[in-house]
Amino acid sequence: MARVVLDISDPGLKLTVELMLQAEGHEVVMKGGEVTIADSPEAALAAADDSQALVLTPPSGVPDAISAMHQGVYGYILLPLQPGEAPLMTSRAMREKEQDHKTPDKLIPLAEIEKNHIESVLRACKGNQVKAAQTLGIGRNTLWRKIKSWNSPASDE
Repeated sequence: MARVVLDISDPGLKLTVELMLQAEGHEVVMKGGEVTIADSPEAALAAADDSQALVLTPPSGVPDAISAMHQGVYGYILLPLQPGEAPLMTSRAMREKEQDHKTPDKLIPLAEIEKNHIESVLRACKGNQVKAAQTLGIGRNTLWRKIKSWNSPASDE
């Protein structure tokens, strides 16, 4: 779950959002959160450099919220609050933040993913290549060529 900073000036609204987030397992903190929920586009923009920022906005403020999104704010939450919306948007912002931290050197090439999948299907089929090929939806010859290519010197390049 996310650590959330609430930059909301209305005490009643702040308490409501805090209780909604805590009920879904999020932790509300004073600073250093992964997600910030602000009650103005300006405050959300200021927070967007350090965390995923969400802005609370009435329907009349949606154009300003969208403008803020073009400048780096993750999203907005419409007022009046709907049950579950603030925790849902917080979870989505957190997932997006986690995706942003993936660096290219951690990504796996498609050929390696394919090889790992074929190997796991072969294990599940107890080495039976005919059954593995059927499970994978490819021909036996295609499976055989793929396995053979893993052992060839050209596949190491």
